[in-house]
Amino acid sequence: MRRNWQRAAGLAGLVLAIGFAQAPAWQLGTRSADEWIKRLDRPERVASLKIEEILAKLQLQRGDVVADIGAGAGVFSVPLARTVSPGGKVYAVEIDQALLDYINRKVIEQNVKNVVTILGRFEDPNLPATDVDLAFFHDVLHHIKDRAGYLKKLAGYLKPSARIAMIELDPKKGGHKDDPEMQVTKDQVTAWMADSGFKPVAEYPMFDDKWFTVYARR
Repeated sequence: MRRNWQRAAGLAGLVLAIGFAQAPAWQLGTRSADEWIKRLDRPERVASLKIEEILAKLQLQRGDVVADIGAGAGVFSVPLARTVSPGGKVYAVEIDQALLDYINRKVIEQNVKNVVTILGRFEDPNLPATDVDLAFFHDVLHHIKDRAGYLKKLAGYLKPSARIAMIELDPKKGGHKDDPEMQVTKDQVTAWMADSGFKPVAEYPMFDDKWFTVYARR
């Protein structure tokens, strides 16, 4: 009996291990944290992101609280934090602690004191408070498996007046054309947002290959 229990426990552990091994592959697109950092923090990529233009469209105020969902290498976390300073803060949310460690080193090196790194879960950003004024997604939602469920969880952390800013590769313009499971359309997100109580309030045609929409509560 003990041997059977041990065998069952071992099989269960193997299943769990496989599950956890597969989940990050879906969420992170099969790259390691080091590979993501090299990819996301390349100077030529950062220069192409139109960060200052995006920040201007977000219309953030000093003292605002921003959740940078899927913060990656902190490319947006740092400028977002500077924009809402003093008095504001940025929750840099990631599911890989190695990415958060990298962001923590970056903010120390750049003397940015209002970034709080958050180890999220696959289905939940796991924020420490319900005080968010803006949730920001840049090229992130397609990495989340249960997109509709995640947005519903996120809504619970947002202030009544909060907004959600979404920038995604446009499948109509070739975004993730070789991987349909990674494609997210604007119409899909609008439906998921409506299910979470949000509607589009602004759209910005700033990119050739992406769509940029801001949502607020209905």
